Amino acid sequence: MALNRFNKKNFSIKLAAAVVVIALGFVFLGLKKEIEMKEVVRGKYPSEWDLRCFYDSIDSRKVEIDKGALSERIDKFVSEYVEKLSVDNLPLALYELEEIDKLVAKLVVYFSLYYQTRIKDGTASAAYQSICEWCTRNDAKLRRFVVEMQHLDYEEIKKKLEKDSEFFKYKTYIEEVFRFKKYTLSAPEESVISRLQVVTNFAWHEFHEGTLSRINFPFDGKVCTLSDVIEMANCGETDEIRENATIALSRGFRDNSYALLSVFNNITLSHQVHGDIRKYEDPESYRYVSDNIDKQTVDMMLSAISHSYKSICHRYHKIKARLLGKRKLKYWDRCSRVKLCDTKETCYTYEQVADLVLSVFKNFSSKFYQITQRMLNEGWVDAYPKDGKISGAFSCRGTVDTHPFILLNFYGRVRDILTMAHEFGHGIHQTLSAKNPQLVCDPALNISETASLFAEKLTHKYLLSAEDDPRKKIEMMCSRLDDVMSTVFRQVAFFKFEQKIHRLRREKELSIEDLNGVWREVLSESLGEDVELDSCVDNLWGYVTHFTKSPFYVYSYAFGCLFVEGLFTEYEKQGVDFVTKYEEALSCGNTKSYREIAEMFGINVDSIEFWNSALRGIEKEIDDLEALCGQVLFN
Repeated sequence: MALNRFNKKNFSIKLAAAVVVIALGFVFLGLKKEIEMKEVVRGKYPSEWDLRCFYDSIDSRKVEIDKGALSERIDKFVSEYVEKLSVDNLPLALYELEEIDKLVAKLVVYFSLYYQTRIKDGTASAAYQSICEWCTRNDAKLRRFVVEMQHLDYEEIKKKLEKDSEFFKYKTYIEEVFRFKKYTLSAPEESVISRLQVVTNFAWHEFHEGTLSRINFPFDGKVCTLSDVIEMANCGETDEIRENATIALSRGFRDNSYALLSVFNNITLSHQVHGDIRKYEDPESYRYVSDNIDKQTVDMMLSAISHSYKSICHRYHKIKARLLGKRKLKYWDRCSRVKLCDTKETCYTYEQVADLVLSVFKNFSSKFYQITQRMLNEGWVDAYPKDGKISGAFSCRGTVDTHPFILLNFYGRVRDILTMAHEFGHGIHQTLSAKNPQLVCDPALNISETASLFAEKLTHKYLLSAEDDPRKKIEMMCSRLDDVMSTVFRQVAFFKFEQKIHRLRREKELSIEDLNGVWREVLSESLGEDVELDSCVDNLWGYVTHFTKSPFYVYSYAFGCLFVEGLFTEYEKQGVDFVTKYEEALSCGNTKSYREIAEMFGINVDSIEFWNSALRGIEKEIDDLEALCGQVLFN
């Protein structure tokens, strides 16, 4: 599960379109009443991307024409503004940089999306690698402009921003450039570092993804892909299936441990070297500067979550063990379905789930409904798993001149309902924010999970309210809490894993035993004594591509989930009045920080009380689950 983009977000030119976000699944049963799904003919909606808005094919002559024209445009831009930049001509320079960025994004997004569904195809891989190398060479030129910009008088720039409304739209981009000033080297040094990215961090991440896509997992008498075996490990119908799938995962990674260990050693070392050269304070510092978030805010959130391990995560696992009739949970029981009813899990068509999500969004916002209709009808979604397609799910913004592109691996399970809602929430966010200039249309990572997780909660509430059977309600409440455990507590465990291995790497080269030891430590702390950890958990750190693509990104999942808890409280208070304000917030892109977005709703994210209040909301869900279990099952 990964950030599957060449999303090297630096402060010169964003060479990729958007952050790819992975949805965490839910399991739901008993859909009825107004949300009863009717049979529809498969094929009602397109199920593969239509990438012709970019190019007809990867070998289109227009690709080379565009690359040549763009290279000339970049060279001209550098000659016009490097060593000639002033506060007066900065607005024109940024306008031209923005136009260049659009054209670069067109190339990168097209080749990236093409590659994501053909990751085993040598031609697709070579084409993607080639375009990334081309982008890196040109980015090295543009870094000279950014260094030049940082030498301007910032106070004079701020005065000009106040006087020029057209120029003002670049305010947050300029602020980002100057946030990085203290970590920036000379122009020649920046150019060298940019050129090296393609053979350091980026190369190791690509090797990681390529390795994972090529591992064969023997399972149930056949050879499975990573996506298939993860599906069985998390959602297999029986203990035996989940256990064997988890063991198959662990063995598959163990058999490829040399490659995975090389990836993790080199990613952490590369991150360390870059941090030392730029004089970042901590391994996490780049992430915080990039996301424009204070370390103190993240530390406050992490502390609040860690202190609630026992009252929320450990307590829930104790309840779940009892519901499953077990003394303790096995590791592979974490996401297993709590099944209290005799009915077999329904397998739904893509069209049925799509129509349900449309209904949910229509009840919330006509704007959400209209955008989702376009996603489904206009080829914005690649829906089904296939050999060579990456696992998981994501939404890529595309460009401001096109639209988002959503990748799913739809298996027809009820958990796909919330996976789809999550990614369509991202797509709505990206569509609304596309009204902003290219340089400031992408929200910071800590805000990027807002619409997706809000859409999940909205859909869950819709489903739960339609169910009368208390046993089915318990099943649905558990599936929701399973997701919260993954989105908040598991991601914080991942973040702590990163902190520990990056610091350990400064002392020595990592071994498999080191990584497995840290992995067990953070999992044990978060899961509690009611989840047994045995050797099957070893090596499972190997498939978390967040660690190699975008180090320390995972905190934003927990941030987003708890932030949404606060937003949803406001929605339940304000009703329709909230919706307009929410749509406005999602339209801000990166023109407002997470703190300014929160203030739109009267939320103070710098207060420990906010984070504790959001966590109490999750505790309340466990209270409700326990009370219902007491009425129906435990008396």
